[in-house]
Amino acid sequence: MSMSLKTKATYVDNDKVKKLFEKYDLNKNGVMEKDEFIKVMIDILTELGEDLPEKKHREVAEEGLTKFDLNKNGKIEFNEFFDFILFLVSEKGYSLG
Repeated sequence: MSMSLKTKATYVDNDKVKKLFEKYDLNKNGVMEKDEFIKVMIDILTELGEDLPEKKHREVAEEGLTKFDLNKNGKIEFNEFFDFILFLVSEKGYSLG
């Protein structure tokens, strides 16, 4: 049975987040390096229709890394990524579909 999280009437499926994390963990080392997280941020910003120049996407992505890298190791671990996705779902209306 998979774990899920329900907050603010928002349901986030742990398995879907895990698959998304694994998709962007390009070197398959169990964490998202800075460049991998920037890639996921740019993809998500683009998907959400944020019409920003690529340079601005990178700036927003780096701000996201700073905000969600809770242990400040310069990488995004799964629990940090889950918090990031939960933020997108509950605050920005993003859907994992």
